[in-house]
Formats: sequence, structure tokens, C-alpha cells
Amino acid sequence: MENKKWTPSQEENFGIITSVYESIKQKLSELQKETGCPDSFIFDFIGSIQNEWHPKSCHSLVRNKKNYELNNL
Repeated sequence: MENKKWTPSQEENFGIITSVYESIKQKLSELQKETGCPDSFIFDFIGSIQNEWHPKSCHSLVRNKKNYELNNL
């Protein structure tokens, strides 16, 4: 995957991106309600997920390698 800045289309922004954003917020609220965990736990939890998507993380490198291989068969 290229390193240039990606920008979603208006349709993507108001469609799938907004939908996923709202879904994530809802799931985090459910997690907090069910467990009684503090906001600080949710913050750290999101940070752990965010780290997996850092461009230099092992998870990201593997994802991009798989995507590259699939697109170049």
C-alpha cells in the first residue's frame, strides 16, 4: 500500500465510515455498561487497537503483504 495520504470520498465518509464509527462507539458503550470499566480503560483499549493499525506494526505489514499478494495474482 502506498504511503500517500488517503482521503475518503464524500459517499464513503457519509456511508460506511460513519456507519462503522457509530458501530464502534455503540460496542464500546456496551462493553463499558456490561463491565463497568472506566473511560480510561476504554481509552487504553482503543489505543491497543490503534497500535495494530500503525503502518509499521507487524499486523499492518502482514495485512498489506496479503493485500498486495492478492492483488498481484
